[in-house]
Amino acid sequence: MRVLLVQNRYPPALGGAEQHTFQLAKYLALDGHQVTVYTTSSLSNEDVCSFCLRPPFVLRPQKKASLPRKEAHLNTVVKRYTLKWRYWSLNWIPELFKELKQTTRDFDVVHAHGYYLSTSLVSCHYAKKFKKPFILTAHDLILSRSAADARFFMKLYDKTFGRYLLKNATGLIALTKDQVEQYAERGADVRRIRVIPNGIEIDKYRNQDLDGDLLIHYGIDQEDKILFFVGRLLEYKGVQDIISILPRVLEVFPETKFVITGADYGYKSRLEALVTQNNLEANVIFTGPLSEQQLVQLYKIASIFVFPSRAEGFGIVLLEAMASGTLCMAYPIPAVRRVIEHGVNGVLVDSKSEFRDSILYYFNHPEKKSEIEENALKGVEAYDIRQIVKETENVYERCIR
Repeated sequence: MRVLLVQNRYPPALGGAEQHTFQLAKYLALDGHQVTVYTTSSLSNEDVCSFCLRPPFVLRPQKKASLPRKEAHLNTVVKRYTLKWRYWSLNWIPELFKELKQTTRDFDVVHAHGYYLSTSLVSCHYAKKFKKPFILTAHDLILSRSAADARFFMKLYDKTFGRYLLKNATGLIALTKDQVEQYAERGADVRRIRVIPNGIEIDKYRNQDLDGDLLIHYGIDQEDKILFFVGRLLEYKGVQDIISILPRVLEVFPETKFVITGADYGYKSRLEALVTQNNLEANVIFTGPLSEQQLVQLYKIASIFVFPSRAEGFGIVLLEAMASGTLCMAYPIPAVRRVIEHGVNGVLVDSKSEFRDSILYYFNHPEKKSEIEENALKGVEAYDIRQIVKETENVYERCIR
């Protein structure tokens, strides 16, 4: 099968959707399919010229990463195109759009990732024009709190471009059952929807030896209790909540450190100011983006993986932490509730104070913590990427018929 995956950004860009598309491409290729990925050379909103309706109106891009325009490995070809400018999540990528016009007819199926994205709209248009099956995985149906103008455009998009996208999709993939409802609210035919969660390479997280040099590099002692967060540094991710409760945790467990891994999306300076305000410089570590191997190491080292996000499409990092044998603690947003059953394979909390109290409780009760971690290790097998890819292949085959 000749499969075209269309994704706005792709690793080394960070994010659950980006990582999911990467794993999907890899395992589709291992199954013998010819996989092509159309994406951009952008790694974040920070390296793109952006327009907004409030001052300063135009945000100039920072230095862009130097990435190859074309990569080929196994049965996969990745092509990257320049993202010229963006407003909100709508991007202008003329070379990519031209490529879609010229080559969509050459594929057996087109699978786009992202609902509020021009890459999905244009790929849908050409798939329809050349009578090719079009599959959509909408990782972004739930967005974080947005400015008033963005909320207006979201509503306008839902009634225009979004309706076109959902009406013309041959198949729709929802990450959770909640997303089925979100598709339906926007006018999708539920008969076309299949629930397939994101997946991970479970063995990669289980078969990993600890690296003492990583501990030394970040000033972490073997006896330290590690709170760990992975994600983009944005306000809705909630890292500030953990920083604000850390002084109380340190009163009881002074050997605690909070390790924050992820790229800065404009919010790091606010977090650093909060760290300074609370005199936590010795206990909070910003690692920035890390290699895959380093990330796996920190999952293993962590005592508790904290996920204080207020809005997520799925939250693949929870699966990665579970596969590493680390207790997960999070707010009970819809996507998280589909992964964590409170007190069984993780812990759900409703507020900052509950986060604090739960951290202290499980630090004080390691036997309860181990019991939940064991349950999570068993349950996460349902998200093995090999199974996820098989279910996705079934969607492709059904749509091609």
